[in-house]
Formats: sequence, C-alpha cells, structure tokens
Amino acid sequence: MSAIGRMACSISHDMRHSLTAIYANAEFLERRDIGASMRAGLLLEIQEAVLAMTERLDSLLQFGCSGRTNTLVREQVSSVVERAVAAVKFHPDGQNVPIAVGKLPPAEAVIDARNLESAIYNLLLNACQAATRSTHAPEVKVQLTEVDERIDVTILDNGPGIPASIRKTLFEPFVTAGKVNGTGLGLTLARRIAEEHGGRVWLEESNQEWTVFTLSLSTSR
Repeated sequence: MSAIGRMACSISHDMRHSLTAIYANAEFLERRDIGASMRAGLLLEIQEAVLAMTERLDSLLQFGCSGRTNTLVREQVSSVVERAVAAVKFHPDGQNVPIAVGKLPPAEAVIDARNLESAIYNLLLNACQAATRSTHAPEVKVQLTEVDERIDVTILDNGPGIPASIRKTLFEPFVTAGKVNGTGLGLTLARRIAEEHGGRVWLEESNQEWTVFTLSLSTSR
C-alpha cells in the first residue's frame, strides 16, 4: 500500500504540474497581443509538457506489466545503443548535451530489442539531465564492451553526482536524484530489463567529476 500511495502521489503531482502548464499556455495563446516568437515558445512548452506526461504514463504502464511481450531476436547490441542515442537527442533534455559514443564492437545477443533500447534510453536520459547541472560544459559518454559471455553498456556523465543519501535505494521505485519532475521509475525498469537478459545494472562510481552506470547482459542465453 505504501508503494501504491507513493505512485498515486507521484502521478497526481506530476500530471497536475503538466496540465497546469498546458492550460496556462493555452490561455496565453488566445491573446492577440503576443508576438510570433512568444507564441512559438508557448507552443514548445505545451509540446514538452505533453511529452513529459506521455513518458510518465509509458513508465507506469511498463512498471505495471509483468512478463515479456516482445519477440526475442538476435541483434547487434550496437544497433540498439545507436537507436537509444538518436531517441535521446530528440528529447528536450538531450538536445543540447553532446553524447560521445565510443567504438561499438559488433557484439550480438538474443535480446528483447525494444525493451533493451528503453533501458538504455532511460540511463542516457538520466545522464543528460544530470550533465545539464554540471558546473562545466555538459558531457555524456557511451561505451560498449564485450568480455567473455557478457556485453556491457557503460554510460558516463559529468553531472554533480548521486547524493550519498539515496545510493542504497537508487534502484527502488519512485526514487529520484535532483529531478524536478519524473516518476522515479527509469532505473527500476532498466534493472528489471537487464535482469530479464541475464544481467544487471549498477552504479560504478559517482563523484563531482563523473557518474558511471553500467548495464550488462549475457550472450550465453
């Protein structure tokens, strides 16, 4: 019941925030004394609010589902990483953050490509959002390595780091680190998806210079 209560509060607060922004901006758009530049800005804010609501609903639906529903395919994990990077660059929080992608080896595995892309996307988006709070120019890096029967996707950002107070509970539902909005389900879902692929997600390090997350999956399944 505690988790359900927190989920209800999260949904109510976040949705109310987005709907208030949409309603207020829609009222401003009715005015005839605003210029084209302001009108474009108001429309952009409405689009961002709708995107945020859609992402929250998608996360909650995915969190509530049990069992895999997508087809397993043998695919190069590098292709999944590239799609996730491209998707994040379309998000408002990722548009102005450079993402440096290291050399991607042609490592293959039998995967749920859609869910794995979602997990990597969540990690990348978290990294971009953290990097925008850096005291330096924001920077995110992605590395893909294959060791024995394991593939690791490592994501680094130069944000302010994860607060020590939440590191032990970071992968629990509804835990967030410095975000104004969000369900706090991104890491929870990423961990679940990694485990479905015989792997895991963990925080390797976090300090004032770099925060490093790694998602691993097994190639022997």
